[in-house]
Amino acid sequence: MPVRSKAAATAAALALAALMSSSAVAAPQQDTAADTQVFFDDFSGSSLDRSKWNVEVTGQNFGTVNNEQQAYVDSPETIYIDQAAAGANNGALALHPRYRPGYQAPDGRTYDFVSGRVNTQDKFEFTYGSYAARVKLPAGGNASGLWPAWWSLGAKIDEGEPWPNNGEVDVMEHVGEPWTSSALHGPEYHGDTPVTADQHFEGTDPGGWHVYRADWTPEGISFYVDDQRIYRITKQEIQNNGWTWVYDDPQFMILNFALGGSYPQGVNGVTEPYPGLPQSTVDKVAADSARYLIDWVRVRQ
Repeated sequence: MPVRSKAAATAAALALAALMSSSAVAAPQQDTAADTQVFFDDFSGSSLDRSKWNVEVTGQNFGTVNNEQQAYVDSPETIYIDQAAAGANNGALALHPRYRPGYQAPDGRTYDFVSGRVNTQDKFEFTYGSYAARVKLPAGGNASGLWPAWWSLGAKIDEGEPWPNNGEVDVMEHVGEPWTSSALHGPEYHGDTPVTADQHFEGTDPGGWHVYRADWTPEGISFYVDDQRIYRITKQEIQNNGWTWVYDDPQFMILNFALGGSYPQGVNGVTEPYPGLPQSTVDKVAADSARYLIDWVRVRQ
């Protein structure tokens, strides 16, 4: 999840529109013939399946980015299975931030919030396919500054290929406003990337259960919400713009729940009491009422 500001990203996207034909569309279709399930987790056990998922820890195997205000911790307070989650099929993974003023991470930095982040790095990585997650946004989808995400990252980062050259695919990001965004980040288009689109939950509840999906082929990547295509970008369009397509190598999946930071602040303009995080949202976190729920994650090829 890179540094972004909504205004700059929107301006860049408008400037790029003349060069790209893949604007957001609402088309109920599938852009890959993927039909063999190669990964599935419905979080039906009593705890996170660590044969499938790694837990990232700030100050240990992860550093703070984007001026985010939380430390990621490995704790049953912040990462757990809710077997009675309303609307979930067999339980749900809960990423649950907590207000913990003065928490000290292993590297000695202090934070006022802790939260959860998991990934499939080295446990499940894939090239091409259809990957989807059914999730429920926190606090009804309208708590400004909360930043849950569902995305994938190029596995070449293991081999020393730095971000963004390894390629990032944001299937879903949400910053507490009545929309979600999808995006690509590569060598010449990252941070305030113009390769992005929003969807605004027309006729549906932002705080309800929704399926966010990416269909990834050698020709391009399409993004869907509840089987409605909201955006497609092709390899040819990227290359026609003189940019580098970095999505022909394995990726791993990430689910995380950040609080505040550069992207939310670029949208809401909040500076106090925390960058991108207003007091009203801090109060919800302090009351333990903001959770990001994931019903299932699936990959088909």
